[in-house]
Order: sequence, then structure tokens, then C-alpha cells
Amino acid sequence: MKNKTLFILFLVLLGIWGLSQMNSDKRNHSFKTDLIAIDTALVTTINLYPKSDNQQEITLQKDNGSWIATQGSVTTKAKADAVKAVLDNIRLIKTKRVTAKKQEKWKDYEVEETSGSRVKVYAGSELLEDFIVGRFNFNQQTRRGLSFVRLTNENEVYAVDGSLSRTLGQGFEAFRNKEFLSLRPKYITQIQLSNVDNSTQTFSLKNGQWQKEGAAIDSTVMTTYLNGIQNLMGTSFADNLDETQLSQHFHKKISILANNVNEAIAITCYRDVPNSKQVYVLQSSQNKGTYFSSNGTDFFENLFTNLEGL
Repeated sequence: MKNKTLFILFLVLLGIWGLSQMNSDKRNHSFKTDLIAIDTALVTTINLYPKSDNQQEITLQKDNGSWIATQGSVTTKAKADAVKAVLDNIRLIKTKRVTAKKQEKWKDYEVEETSGSRVKVYAGSELLEDFIVGRFNFNQQTRRGLSFVRLTNENEVYAVDGSLSRTLGQGFEAFRNKEFLSLRPKYITQIQLSNVDNSTQTFSLKNGQWQKEGAAIDSTVMTTYLNGIQNLMGTSFADNLDETQLSQHFHKKISILANNVNEAIAITCYRDVPNSKQVYVLQSSQNKGTYFSSNGTDFFENLFTNLEGL
């Protein structure tokens, strides 16, 4: 009888131990392995509050298959590759481990709303995900990086592979198109320079020979000029301009004709425009609605100064 009682007691204790192990295992594996899982085809709006812009809101809005980026009063067509990088990063975020469970630890991992980069993802009016990307650690020995993420309404901080903060924490300029001019020199047939005093200079290609106002010029010099402007990028955006007043500040204009385009490419330069940080403001018909400022060097020199020197 005594042996039977001991055996039963042994079985009870064994059962209790087994349950404790199961509960312990459950606790150790209760964290989310797939922290974020989004069908990005459904995504229509992404609100970013990047650390690099002091958490100033950036809105990425899907519009007829393309994306529009807005920050404050500035709205522009978003760079497709920058938006794709965001979508690729939020499609699936898998966790490696829980690194903190208490609010007191948020500061250490930079996952507070004031220290991290918050991301809100919508499908129409439905909020799909809301999370904060914090600190990034790079291990020199393993050559691998870890980012720290917290779901905004939860306390836990998770370690995830990769450098999410670099993509989801980048500022507004990363989504803006800095392309100013892209052309194929071999197709260019005419360039006309117009000045504020209504004077013009016309450079034309006739039977393989470049001419300036009908007089032959060294074609190699013209080729050098065209090669210098075939791919130009703006460097400094000129925002918050009164476009209705720009014509009053007209300075110069270049019109380019080419065999591979239907319309002339227009490069317009304005001078001493209010709210501009630099002397000149330039706009290209290849990036309509976007203005760049220049101090008279950089792409202004490539376009205007070098042409006037021919």
C-alpha cells in the first residue's frame, strides 16, 4: 500500500514537472516570430516619422499605380526605387528574440516615439501596422546587423535581422526625384539659348557639322558640351516658391531638340527668386513641378556657362 502511494505521488510530481516544462517552453517561445506580415499589394498609404527628420511626418500615397510623397507643404512624385525599398522591408519582419519587456528599456533601444522612426501602414482607412524602428547594431565579427523594433501599443522590444532604420528612418529627400536632365547626345539636333534681354543663340547640327548662328564651330567642342549635360542631377531643392511670380524673375532658358523626343526639352533659369536659398532657381521639363537652387556652379555651369563659352 505504501509503495502504491509513493508511486501515485511520483506520477503526480512527474505530471506537475511536465506541465511546468511545457509552460516554460511556451513562455520561451511565446514571442512573435513573424512580427510584421503585410500583403503590400493592399497598401495605399504609409506614414513615416523618421528620426533623421526629427519625426516630421512623411506621407507616401499610392495614386494610380505610382506613389506621391508629401512632407509639410511639399508634394512630389516619389522615387519608385525608394518606395519599393520601404515596401520590401515591411513585407515580412521576422524576430530573432525579445530583448526587453519593460517600458524603462525603450530608451536603451531607441524605440520611443521621440527617439525612433515610427511607421504606420494603411490599406485605405484600415491601419494594418503601427511600429517603431530603433537602434541599429552592427557586429564586426559576424558582419551582420540587428535592428530593434517595438509595436507601438506594446511594451516588448524585438531584435530583427537587417538595417531597417536605414530604410525606414531615412528623411524626405530620399523619396524625392533629383533627376534634372537625361538625354542622348547623338540624337540632339538643336540647342537654343534665350536670355532675359530677348537675345538668342542657336546651335544647330547640319549634315554632321555643328553651327552657331549658321557659322561652323568645332564639333568636338560641342560634343564635349553635350556629354557634360547628358545626365544631370539637382543637388538642392528650392521649395515654397510662389510659382505665379516666377516669370518676373526669368533669367535664361535652354531649349533642346532631339530626334528621339516629340517635344523640346526646356531648361528654365530664374534669378533672385524670393525664398530661394541661392541666386538661381532652375527647372527642367523632364521633372516638372520640381525646382532646384544653384549658386552658379554645379549643373548651372554645365548648362549655361559652358554653352555661352562656345
